[in-house]
Amino acid sequence: MKTKPALICPACETALDWNEKECRCARGHSFDQAKEGYLNLLLSHQRKSNHPGDDANMIQARRRFFDSGALDLVTEQIKKSAIGNHQSAILDCGCGEGHFLGALSEAHDGQFFGVDVSKEAVRCAAKRYKKANWIVANAMRKLPFADHSLDVILSVLAPRNPEEFARILKPDGALILGVPGPNHLIELRSRLAANAGDFEEKADEAAAKCAPHFSETHRELLCYEQTLNAAQIADLIQMTPIFWCSSPEAKAGVQQLAELKVTVSFVLLTLQHA
Repeated sequence: MKTKPALICPACETALDWNEKECRCARGHSFDQAKEGYLNLLLSHQRKSNHPGDDANMIQARRRFFDSGALDLVTEQIKKSAIGNHQSAILDCGCGEGHFLGALSEAHDGQFFGVDVSKEAVRCAAKRYKKANWIVANAMRKLPFADHSLDVILSVLAPRNPEEFARILKPDGALILGVPGPNHLIELRSRLAANAGDFEEKADEAAAKCAPHFSETHRELLCYEQTLNAAQIADLIQMTPIFWCSSPEAKAGVQQLAELKVTVSFVLLTLQHA
């Protein structure tokens, strides 16, 4: 039996046992494992549509952009922040197509869980990263993890659920948030939206939203310039909220560019139980 002690049943909250084909609790609730290896624990009343979350086009654009290496420095910094000196149980909440957690799982030992409401995203992650456990679930509802069962929770550019994070994180665990830093992608965003902000207050807002459950212990800014080619520009527009916040004319104009130098700016916040 491939036991995952941290997992609980979304229907009755008892422990789940995960074998090669299904996941089952002692009360008889069972959830089939998809052929790609992921688990769908999203109950019908926990979603607002039949296909919640990012669609296949956004997921594939994100996969191509990460594969291009444009955010490799961000990935390396997240790996350094998330891994301690011992084996850990790590959750990437809002994992998308799995890039950050996948990189962690391939470089370190431990238990790795990725959760996203998008089945397309989780399927994409499960196909590539075999050392992690991928789960479809709604991060803004009750998460399918036992109380105080995780060492690290990672949330990068994703919706946050501080109450649930406080419940499932161990007392000495770390919550790591990745948020846009000052002037992140400002060169691209200013071409696409007249009201493009500088993101100066994003980190403070994220820390405040997690209070009073968590208090900030460390903050690190990573900022560098990156020249994007035409394919990277197109994928970046497709994979982010920029896609929905700009006009077709503005997007078409930017996609005529052969290249564009942009500012990549990330703030990594480390928080612990208050």
